[in-house]
Amino acid sequence: MNPLNELQSLGYPVELFDRRRSDEYAAVVYSKLYDDATYREAMALQRRGARIVLDLCDNHFYNPHGLRSLSKSRVQLTRMMALADELVASTPALSEAMRAELPGAKNITVIEDAVETAICGVPSSFWDHWREQRQLAKLVRALEQGKRNGRTPLVWFGIHGGPNADYGMLDLLKIRALLEQMNRTWPLSLTVISNSKRKYDRSVKGWSLPTYYLNWRAETLFPALRLHTIAVIPISENPFTRCKSNNRLALSLSQGLAVVADSIPSYRDFAEVCFLDEWRVGLERYLSDADLRRRHVERGQALVASEWSIGRIAAKWRRFFDGLLQRRDFSGALSPTERVAARDCQPDVKLRRTHAKLL
Repeated sequence: MNPLNELQSLGYPVELFDRRRSDEYAAVVYSKLYDDATYREAMALQRRGARIVLDLCDNHFYNPHGLRSLSKSRVQLTRMMALADELVASTPALSEAMRAELPGAKNITVIEDAVETAICGVPSSFWDHWREQRQLAKLVRALEQGKRNGRTPLVWFGIHGGPNADYGMLDLLKIRALLEQMNRTWPLSLTVISNSKRKYDRSVKGWSLPTYYLNWRAETLFPALRLHTIAVIPISENPFTRCKSNNRLALSLSQGLAVVADSIPSYRDFAEVCFLDEWRVGLERYLSDADLRRRHVERGQALVASEWSIGRIAAKWRRFFDGLLQRRDFSGALSPTERVAARDCQPDVKLRRTHAKLL
């Protein structure tokens, strides 16, 4: 949503989809939307002359457990891809997966995720806001006490997992033995910021180092991250995680955290400013060398600002929209007046997006 807001602030005619204005649309971007109703809507818009774009940021083809719901979604997704005039992927690895799924597919443009400076979420009610702030204050007190006792706070954040692949909170089990062992030499704590307290209680709470849980909320994520020193991002490699963006790693650096992570293709651009696939070495180096942490974070923040800032990604979307509309076929059902207006004036580009998601 932030690149959209950036384009709007620059006067570019892009807005959230409004069905009441659908006759005015020159193009519609569907982000992770491809169900039956969406497909029918997209066909109707296309018949009126609008360009249809499908924007995908996860590998929704991968279904290792053969779930019927995901099999149905896969059929719907490939159907929507075939309908779309243009396809957008958030990583090169995802674009490869899309092309493999639909051989001979049209051009696939890679536009990466921007690193958020603010997270758009559903506003909390008064009481939810009060509970969230209370949870955050409790975490602040616990971590401050730990720091006074020489304890270094680590953090993992993200969605707890899903039925389609092995990923999420349970990836922390890969580094449990190492963290518990290192805790004997370098006192550590681990905070989990996610959306399943039940999974945390079952899988992490009983570890031999202090652990804490915070519900993932848009309002508290950034201040919570900044309470920590090192972000840990273990990843179970599979076709789903291989296509993920660099968002968690880049966001961690942007919030001032050093990072130790497993490597996926999108993380390799950061190899010089974090530790990838070197868990013991990386943690030991960071725990024993605050200056190294500072240098890596500063260089990482500069890299994020130059390549994955909201302004940079918004500019990529603008170039994509401009090219999309220049390639538009005006032989459809638009009137001559509309065709001229679309060519001579900056046409509207309507962007349909889902709500903010967990990283």
